[in-house]
Amino acid sequence: MKSEVSPLVAAALFLPWPIWLLRREGETPPLAVHRGGRVVAACPLARRLGILPGLSPEAALARVPGLALHPYPQEAPALWQDLLRELHALTPWVEPLEPGVALLRLSLPEARLLARGHGARVGVAAWREVALLAAWSAREGEARGVAEGKEEAFLDRLPLHLLRGVGLTPEGLARLRLLGLKRVGELRRWKPPQLAAYLPEAPRLLPYLFGPWRKGVARFLEEETLEAEAFLDPPAEASAGLFRHLGARLFARLEGRAARRAEVEVWAGGLRFRGTWLAREPLHTEEGVRLALEAAFRKGGAGGLPLEAVRARLVGLFRPGFQEGLWRRAGEGLKEVLARFPGAFFRVQVVDPQALAPERGFRLVPWEVEDAALPLAGGGGVRREEAALGGVSG
Repeated sequence: MKSEVSPLVAAALFLPWPIWLLRREGETPPLAVHRGGRVVAACPLARRLGILPGLSPEAALARVPGLALHPYPQEAPALWQDLLRELHALTPWVEPLEPGVALLRLSLPEARLLARGHGARVGVAAWREVALLAAWSAREGEARGVAEGKEEAFLDRLPLHLLRGVGLTPEGLARLRLLGLKRVGELRRWKPPQLAAYLPEAPRLLPYLFGPWRKGVARFLEEETLEAEAFLDPPAEASAGLFRHLGARLFARLEGRAARRAEVEVWAGGLRFRGTWLAREPLHTEEGVRLALEAAFRKGGAGGLPLEAVRARLVGLFRPGFQEGLWRRAGEGLKEVLARFPGAFFRVQVVDPQALAPERGFRLVPWEVEDAALPLAGGGGVRREEAALGGVSG
């Protein structure tokens, strides 16, 4: 998409995020998503039928028998990263705010194509905050632009309920409506201290109502990824040896880093299957990588099929930090520790055992080490070869 118009700030809403994913897969309303025994998102039709966040799945199905109720997609974080990479193909300036909400730098014609192509609500303005409110005021598949210099007039016309998208709570909206307020312009006549005294969520709303507004959009930072492929000729079912081979190749390239999740793509019978495993702890061992790849493969749903090709990825690489102990290695004495951490140890010297004030009865003096060897304490029930970091092992 090329345009001679100067790029503006575009706010794109793919919300509710899990509902947007289901609709992209062809699911039809009414739709709702549950997690942890409660409904967490519902499409507009389901909300009009009375499906609200917090309902139990049983209550939601009893209220709307034809409701399509789905569990929260486990692969939603990975799919959000995929969408961000897709948006990055349009512009290098892509700043995610939360799953389903992103800021970009686009012209209005480009934003209209984005809205129609993805069924998103898009707002375009010279300022971030105004673009977000414009997006909340748009319909699905529509891009709404606010001309520079017309921002205050646009805000004054907005219905008050649109502030729900930027921090206004249902309770706060009800309190404002009790005062007869209907438009954002009526609220903007208040002084910021008045609003802060009346609404607990006022600090989140003040930048949108009174500024200061911001123009910048950050460049997209793509997650670092490692990838390994295997081609099976003739096609064969997945085996432990296959994932051991792929895991060893990926682990050899980690070089001390760790990964946040594992992804596996497979091709079988001309179809593509994909699974993602979000690690509960960083993937930094060869065995951990192998197990994560196997778990991601199982989620893809290709078990038992003859595979033609497998692509394994480690995504979200980072270099983990470690808490270093006082002793770097087994058998290290206090002299080496004091050389690294001067003043780490003190001795208590008693100067007056009869002192009425305890702090006057002793003083701290530097610990001068005569013997460099630290004696090993006997017993304790800890095997020497498995001593924890900072301990002493043989």
